[in-house]
Amino acid sequence: MAKREYTRLTRARRYTGKSVGFISAASSSLWLGKDHLLLIESNGYSEGYKRFYFKDIQALIIRKTQLWFIRALILAGVALLFILVAIATREALASLYIVGSIGILFAIAALYDALAGPTASCSLRTAVQIEQLPSLNRVRRARKVLNRLRPLIADAQGSMTPEEILLRVQAGASPAAAPVSANPSPAAESPDTPPIIGS
Repeated sequence: MAKREYTRLTRARRYTGKSVGFISAASSSLWLGKDHLLLIESNGYSEGYKRFYFKDIQALIIRKTQLWFIRALILAGVALLFILVAIATREALASLYIVGSIGILFAIAALYDALAGPTASCSLRTAVQIEQLPSLNRVRRARKVLNRLRPLIADAQGSMTPEEILLRVQAGASPAAAPVSANPSPAAESPDTPPIIGS
């Protein structure tokens, strides 16, 4: 039996992207290859593939966003509105059941969104580009993928101690030249030392 070439890191997740001058819904997923990361983007009509070799990855940047909190508040507010309307019209049983059910659905959606945890905006940096990774849209998922990629990148690039990175930066070397540390310490992620991979 042939060995699978790719392992899925993230399921295809929908996001809003620009396509030919208008906004269209697209999906994105990440796959792990032997020596690279594969990004697959699909808009329903075509599929695009981008490979990022471990030896070329300079940083995987994870930024926490407030979208999850805002979205959960909006959903909870809509749920509360429907439930209040259902209570106000409780004498009409059909209205009570229909409007109340809609309110409960919005409440479940708000709870599900809140339990999924904080949202994130993730991007991958190489020497020639910065690529957004829409499928890593939650902090928990992004950190899980980062922890899986970190040793693979360190194996491909070699590893340096925080002291070696600091010396290289102080000597004027490009941060791009510093390989990923397999075991970064707080010293390597301090504001004085640009992080190679961080969250």
